[in-house]
Amino acid sequence: MKPVLCALVLLLLSGCKLDPYADVPKGKTDWYGEGIDDGRSGISARSEQTLARDLEDPKVDQTAYLKGYAVGLEDICQAHLLYGWGVTGKMFPEGCDSKANAAALREAWNAGAKEGAQSTSFR
Repeated sequence: MKPVLCALVLLLLSGCKLDPYADVPKGKTDWYGEGIDDGRSGISARSEQTLARDLEDPKVDQTAYLKGYAVGLEDICQAHLLYGWGVTGKMFPEGCDSKANAAALREAWNAGAKEGAQSTSFR
């Protein structure tokens, strides 16, 4: 009985931990880097209000964010990459819809999606 009680107490205590970083002040937000990350993920650019809320920083540098976002989109909005996204079953990145060649990009993605579906279908 004693070993079971000790194990139970240890189990309960292990769930109680402090976050050592809770009171550490956040550094300056890298708005350019956030933009690159968002662009590469394929999402639509976030608004200034959304960025301020999500990153808990009211001083949004929207210009730096949008410059980074454009770089991130350039990285992924390429026909050969989106073809691969389609083959692997990934969704078409909505951010690429804002590109001038969006129709060609979507075509490449669709071709990949069709190939991916054919290669995984049961015969």
